[in-house]
Amino acid sequence: MRKAKNRNLSVRERKEAQQMRRMLIIGGSCFGAAAAVGVGATLLDPTFPVLPGEGTINERLSRADIDGHVLDLTPDKDAKNILIIGTTDCTYCRSFVEDGLESLLAYAENAGLGVTYAPIGLSESSLGSTRLLGGFARAEVAPAEVLKTVYAAGLDLRTGRALPIVAKRYGETLGLTDYEVDELLAESELAVTSRIQATMRSFPVQGTPMFYVANDEAPERINMFSGWSGFSSLRGRIEAARTA
Repeated sequence: MRKAKNRNLSVRERKEAQQMRRMLIIGGSCFGAAAAVGVGATLLDPTFPVLPGEGTINERLSRADIDGHVLDLTPDKDAKNILIIGTTDCTYCRSFVEDGLESLLAYAENAGLGVTYAPIGLSESSLGSTRLLGGFARAEVAPAEVLKTVYAAGLDLRTGRALPIVAKRYGETLGLTDYEVDELLAESELAVTSRIQATMRSFPVQGTPMFYVANDEAPERINMFSGWSGFSSLRGRIEAARTA
């Protein structure tokens, strides 16, 4: 009988394996399916599937009780026309944040659109950065700077650096007090994973980054697509989704 090969896992790998099992138990097939998809993959039909259910993006965020944990990228616009879901584990998400976020926000401003971002995560580092975003969003700096800082912190967490150290380091760069950083660190892991699951129940994720775009004439009709290959492509897809 052939013996199974043993593999010595690092502490970090064991923690991430445990976290994956926990998320699959909490999240069920929804999270499992998203985890199986290669991050950054564009699997959805270009004719834009419509998000099931009823309500505008704002109403759906509120019903899921996650509207207080997203990052409002256009605070001057109450109604949100575009929702982005991403994870700091995703290289395509990171590329979008670094190379496309500012262009998207400039486009949104010219078009009068509201944009918001919701984090998800599976690994220990992306769960940590999901927690950081909720606290970092309080900083009195441009929202785009907050999101870029969260992604920078996510890279730091992936090296194995402890969350409290990363939180204080990057929190200071955003002008947060020690009390504000300690407050965000006090949130339980279960609360973070439950929030991620609530996000994915309301907004199914087929790949990341994931974009949900409201129809201009009927904002309860929300078209969705995934992937990032440059801003020109993204702008074209958003414009098509706004009228689809």
